[in-house]
Amino acid sequence: MNVEVFLTSNNLTEDDVKGRTVVVIDVLRASSTIATALTNGARAVVAVPDMAHASKIASNMDQQSYLLGGERDGIKIDGYHLGNSPREYTPETVQGRTIILNTTNGTLAITKSRAARHLLVGSFLNADRIVDFIRDAGLDVTIVCAGRRNRVSLEDTLCAGLLLYRLWEGKEPAVVSDTAHIAFTLYANDKDNIEAKVRCGNHGQNLIDIGFEEDITYCLKTDSIPVLPHYHENQLVLLQREEEGK
Repeated sequence: MNVEVFLTSNNLTEDDVKGRTVVVIDVLRASSTIATALTNGARAVVAVPDMAHASKIASNMDQQSYLLGGERDGIKIDGYHLGNSPREYTPETVQGRTIILNTTNGTLAITKSRAARHLLVGSFLNADRIVDFIRDAGLDVTIVCAGRRNRVSLEDTLCAGLLLYRLWEGKEPAVVSDTAHIAFTLYANDKDNIEAKVRCGNHGQNLIDIGFEEDITYCLKTDSIPVLPHYHENQLVLLQREEEGK
């Protein structure tokens, strides 16, 4: 099984994902928000790259059937129902609704990965389910870190490293890509002190500054939401365990 890691989605092409299992990671916070929304009863999440796409999709839906969620630079977009804090996506709020989600980094990475054979959304919250799916699918893998503002983000790289650490059972293969080695080594070095490291990172510091410190703790709860957001018919839905073997 070949594994490639993109530390940002900037240079990702269709050829990089076609025919592969692709995992998109945006720990802070789109991936965590998607997993939470679907766990709490959202019908689906439609990931869009910008506000224009979000408005176009919303204009063709019943107003009672959807919620607009998203942020720019961490702050809820004016006129949207929700921002990008997973803690906003409670069962009372999202039950039965389709979430049209538009974020600075994560949803763009998802839309760039749509040509994948299997497209999954990964995070610390559902790491175990992601690794199980990768093993069962048996395909080559591309892990796409959303990054932040076109740069590498510490938390996404650590999460990619966690997936590799588990996939390789803690032992790095003799030959791996440079970026896979970077992610694996970073996680192996910092795995006992993840939250402290993320809090000191650029994105962690920004969330603290704008009042979302609690989101950091929430998004780093490893294996706390054992679900599998899976791209199907232009939206993200939960893949049930019985479907995974098909």
